Amino acid sequence: MENKLSTSPITLPKDVSPATRVMPMPADTNQYGDIFGGWIMSHADLAGATCAANRAKSRVATVAVTSFAFKEPVNVGDLVSFYGTIAKVGTTSVTVDVEVFSERIRENRTQIVKVTEAQIVYVALDAQGRPQPVDRPKETLQDKAINEIELHILPTLKRIVPAKQSKDKNLVLDLPATKPALRLMPMPSDTNEFGDVFAGWVMSQCDLAGAVPALLEAQSRVATVAVTNFTFKEPVYVGDVVSFYSRILKVGTTSITVDVDVFAERLLKDNYNIVHVTDAQLVYVALDAQGKKQKVDRPGKVKLSSSIRP
Repeated sequence: MENKLSTSPITLPKDVSPATRVMPMPADTNQYGDIFGGWIMSHADLAGATCAANRAKSRVATVAVTSFAFKEPVNVGDLVSFYGTIAKVGTTSVTVDVEVFSERIRENRTQIVKVTEAQIVYVALDAQGRPQPVDRPKETLQDKAINEIELHILPTLKRIVPAKQSKDKNLVLDLPATKPALRLMPMPSDTNEFGDVFAGWVMSQCDLAGAVPALLEAQSRVATVAVTNFTFKEPVYVGDVVSFYSRILKVGTTSITVDVDVFAERLLKDNYNIVHVTDAQLVYVALDAQGKKQKVDRPGKVKLSSSIRP
């Protein structure tokens, strides 16, 4: 719990990646211009469900919200991180604590505030939608052998390898060790006519993810001016947890070039898999308050701590 008497600046949790990390848009606001509470609650539920599903290795359904305390509003353009921690595992239920932090990127300043915290209870479901034990025995010898491999052999083989450099299809991918710029789960409304998440959704999120380090570097508004590379390797499906990792490649006089790598975590019938979806290079230009180009390195710009970068 947060110490209300403390005057120390709030920081993001260390050594842990958020369950989801998103940037709200104007369509997510209420009549007062704030991001409406329902948007925050829905994403907190998704973040908690991600943790619960990974623990249960199955579908989960929300059955209770035991607490939800809002502390700060969220604004358009904030970078909102949802952190999930498993608090309790019952016979068929998983209780998850969710903490929500907002990074407010403004001219020469970035502020981190704690938006809310919640405790949400999920129940594990079988293929027929009925409650099932979270910790359940494998039914066959083959399943036991697969479980033994997953627990004791695969961890010794897993290593981080950039998928675009790997030709070995059997190599087990792992997520990069850095924090993602964005991390979210696509919904059915994001699919094309074939049931895949349409490429435009992936590209739009890539643009947002690339803008995060560009905003932090420029400490001003930025605009996308070019996409120099976009190569799709794998489709994205509803229910995947998609992580967008971005890093600055080059800083010019007024421009910032960012490399974005996209990975999808996929859970299908107890099989957890990570695929490299795409990689892209995007170029942004720094803008002043009038929307005109300005230098990235300019007098009065405050150098931000690397701790708040993706």
